[in-house]
Amino acid sequence: MRRSFLVITSLIIIASFGFGETVMSVIGSSTPNGELYAAVQINLENTGNVGGFQFNLKDIPNELSVASVSPAGRAVAEPYDDTGGAGGIGAGNGMYDFGEPYTDTNGNGSYDPALSFNFNDRDTTVSILAYSPSATPIFPGYGPICTIIFSVPTTVSDEIIDLKFHEILNADPSFPLVVSDPDGDALNTTWLNGLLTVGGIEVRLTGGGGTPGFLSAPLVIEMNNAVPVKGLQFNLVDDVDYLTIDVASVQQVGRAANFTFVGNEVNGQSLILGVNFNGEEIAPGSGAILEVQFMIASNAPMNDLSLSITDLIVATQGGLPLPSNGTDYVFSLTTGVDEEAELPTAFELKQNYPNPFNPTTTISYSVPVASEIQVGIFNLLGQEIRSLSNGEHQPGVYSAMWDGLNQNGVRVESGIYLYRMSSSAGFSATKKLVMLK
Repeated sequence: MRRSFLVITSLIIIASFGFGETVMSVIGSSTPNGELYAAVQINLENTGNVGGFQFNLKDIPNELSVASVSPAGRAVAEPYDDTGGAGGIGAGNGMYDFGEPYTDTNGNGSYDPALSFNFNDRDTTVSILAYSPSATPIFPGYGPICTIIFSVPTTVSDEIIDLKFHEILNADPSFPLVVSDPDGDALNTTWLNGLLTVGGIEVRLTGGGGTPGFLSAPLVIEMNNAVPVKGLQFNLVDDVDYLTIDVASVQQVGRAANFTFVGNEVNGQSLILGVNFNGEEIAPGSGAILEVQFMIASNAPMNDLSLSITDLIVATQGGLPLPSNGTDYVFSLTTGVDEEAELPTAFELKQNYPNPFNPTTTISYSVPVASEIQVGIFNLLGQEIRSLSNGEHQPGVYSAMWDGLNQNGVRVESGIYLYRMSSSAGFSATKKLVMLK
């Protein structure tokens, strides 16, 4: 943090400690990439009266500076009528004057001004001192008492910044962590650190598509997150409601392997909820976290459907929702049976298009008789890395899309791969494709 020159006088520490429960904590916060400022609130939980406090807050890595510190919640001034009321006392002077009407929010029978804050923005930390100029305590309760506005350099993006309480004992004067009662006695206090997230969470869709009247190919949900994610939920909405989620197909992949995802159809929308019941997180990174399939209505038209992510909520530590966005997607239904075309007379596996490709390619194939069909992607060792289609096919022309992900939702390396079609009727064929990055 950059240096400022505000002189801070430390609280006087009395060597006796209270035994009430007092907790000072950083409320986790987030700001989108490109924002110049980020607001972080400090929360106080106290069972006894608090007369003042001081603390140091370190940002790790050291990239932020402090623009301002101000009272919040229970530490702000009680509302008052600056018009002066019937007597016109001090009307419009921007401050409370004795006798002006006010709202006694804490019920102590007197007007209480805001807590006074002083801060010193040191090289690697900010030191903050707060006290009541009227000697009115912060009464027992729970809620924010302070807002810190950090300046965020434009070079900081998609990053997690740890905000940690710590003591500075080698300064003159020393600056330990202290919450005191109105008599100046230090209270036994628990200090809980928090996070500032710079950058939002992006959720996007790949894959999917299929044939009316059949189960779709897996739709892959990818997430780009710079911070650990505790849980998420969202709706998948198609424009005319031709898609119904197959509840049994909801499958976690990749970084979300330890999560439990459930899906349900609610009012024509596919609701998906994901959480880990042991408190584990989806680690920061990008790539697939989930696959789902849909039953495609038999009356669905042979064209593209618009699929949208709505009501997206992504939560981090403490259940704090993070800025997030879900991208719209085209769910292709042009890959099923063309009822107006002549039925094929022979099995055929066509060359993928485009080839080479990035990020997706389409593989078309023909089925002349009803049979079980398997279409998969293999590496050059003959190991299957992704199944694209597996099930009963009626006569027709089909296609499947590959998005370059393996069965675990991880994007494969660029290079040459094989794709193979086999049928219960005895047909099999293999071709090469090239993925570029």
